[in-house]
Amino acid sequence: MATLYPSGANRSGGAGAVAGPAMMAWRPVLLCWAILAAAMIALKAPQIAAMQFGDPDDALRLVQVRDLLAGQSWFDVHQYRVAAPEGVAMHWSRLVDLPIAGMILLLRPLLGTHGAELTTLVAVPLLTLLCVLALMGRLAMRYFDREVTMLACLGLGLALPVLWQFTPLRIDHHAWQIVLALVALLGLHSPDARRGGSMIGLSLAASLAISIEGMPLTVVFLAVCALRGLRNPAERFAWLLAATTALATASVMLFLATRGTYDLATHCDAIAPVHLAMFGWTALGVAALRLAAPRRTGTSLAGLALIGAGAATILLGAAPQCRSGTFATFDPLVIRFWLPSVAEGMPFWHAKAHLAAVIVAGPLLGLAGAWRLWRHAESAAARRNWLDHLLVLIGAWLIGLMVARASATALAFAAVPAAAQVTWWSAEMRKASPLRRLAGYGLIAVLVVPGVPVALAAGLISPAAAGAHGTADGAPATCNFAQAGAALDHLPPTDILVPLDMGPDVLVRSHQRVVATGHHRGAAAMHDVIAAFLAPSAEAHAIMRARHATMVMICPAVSRQSVYAKIAPNGLMARLVANRAPEWLTPVNLAPGSGLQAWRVVS
Repeated sequence: MATLYPSGANRSGGAGAVAGPAMMAWRPVLLCWAILAAAMIALKAPQIAAMQFGDPDDALRLVQVRDLLAGQSWFDVHQYRVAAPEGVAMHWSRLVDLPIAGMILLLRPLLGTHGAELTTLVAVPLLTLLCVLALMGRLAMRYFDREVTMLACLGLGLALPVLWQFTPLRIDHHAWQIVLALVALLGLHSPDARRGGSMIGLSLAASLAISIEGMPLTVVFLAVCALRGLRNPAERFAWLLAATTALATASVMLFLATRGTYDLATHCDAIAPVHLAMFGWTALGVAALRLAAPRRTGTSLAGLALIGAGAATILLGAAPQCRSGTFATFDPLVIRFWLPSVAEGMPFWHAKAHLAAVIVAGPLLGLAGAWRLWRHAESAAARRNWLDHLLVLIGAWLIGLMVARASATALAFAAVPAAAQVTWWSAEMRKASPLRRLAGYGLIAVLVVPGVPVALAAGLISPAAAGAHGTADGAPATCNFAQAGAALDHLPPTDILVPLDMGPDVLVRSHQRVVATGHHRGAAAMHDVIAAFLAPSAEAHAIMRARHATMVMICPAVSRQSVYAKIAPNGLMARLVANRAPEWLTPVNLAPGSGLQAWRVVS
């Protein structure tokens, strides 16, 4: 039975809570990973065999890796087959490309190109999941026994927003940011300020190099490190100094290693020189604060406020365009028709009901567990660690409420304290009456998987909801892109007008080019694609000619395309869906049976 002591089996807040050989201690983690990996491979087998990506970003990530392996510069992350001939400068990091490209290179002599790619698309997400489970297991084993470790791992497997990021074919960057966030969390539990603070700073620097979406969580971790200095003046902000120094130093090194001097412009969607200056200022300011060693809390707060104000001044003074966020300067047409479709980047109330329930209620059990572990800790070190764990969990939870995909990090942070809370409740319920025990287990089940009762309730209220994402006759809203891609690959290269989310599939399965994909740095081309599908015949023709597009292709089963048709009944999309193509287009029998329809420009 798991220990019920909040501060761990060793009851001192330190490591060594698990007795026995090291491999025995890690067995729950490996067993849980094997179960989850086997289940996901079995469930995704048809999609794996067809290389059917669940997200356009995953398809475009493979395109970027292929370009790198074909000789494109390490520092050049343009997609030259999007919005040709200039292409689109992606904001993605080569750090995420590295394990994918490395595994493909390693396996290609043995399995051929297709076999190496397919194996990599399965192996990389699952190995990333193993990293997450290992980090969580390490945290659990620091304080508890194998029962809590197993519960934490299985609990994570029930958290769909987390598991989705590690499914086969999911090779985008979000999984790695969860891994790095957990490294920072482990750093927070370290007994040594220099080591723990450096872990925090290094992991946050890597996360920011991958995506600037990690900035809010970086602020949360640095704020907690600052609180440690305020609570214990004798430490003289040792945690904050180690974290900010590592963050500034590693950010410069990673920038030079992945961006070089290829693009020194200030961007709001990726780390730029202005951000490096901001990190450098912060590290120098904290060093000065540590050297001054103020004795009064008010003076320390004033120093921290000055450091924060200086960092904000550097960023907003040098990059005022970033004040309103990445999408503030977008064309209204793109904001109206594309941005709302990126549900994972929106607040929880834009998500489906069962996912919104997970985002909102999923971390609650972990919050309760962290609170209890803090309040009942038997050592000062454990009490400090669980209080700060609680604080970063609250921060991650609030971030996840505003950006749905960030909720996966909050759920990962909640896993270990949630498992400890479930273990404690289970022990307490053994003393209760059968009726109360049944009610208690029911409550635990609802808190562990809050999306299930909401989904069941939604199904009872609206039985037709299950077919909402299919075609009118209930058929799945999909097209066979593999079949169409093979046909496209036999045609001479050209620019094709396709809906934004279809673009990456065309790129990954053929040598063709597309006018735009749903990636915000190509906003001008995105505008043209949306405008062309909404425009009457003559205007659509003019847009296609300006973009050198000689073909147009759609998948009529996709519900978004019917939305275009309803909004603009005289637009190009409406005419194509109704098989009333304008006279300047002629049908192309591209891939019979694929579900895709194509036309060629004839004038």
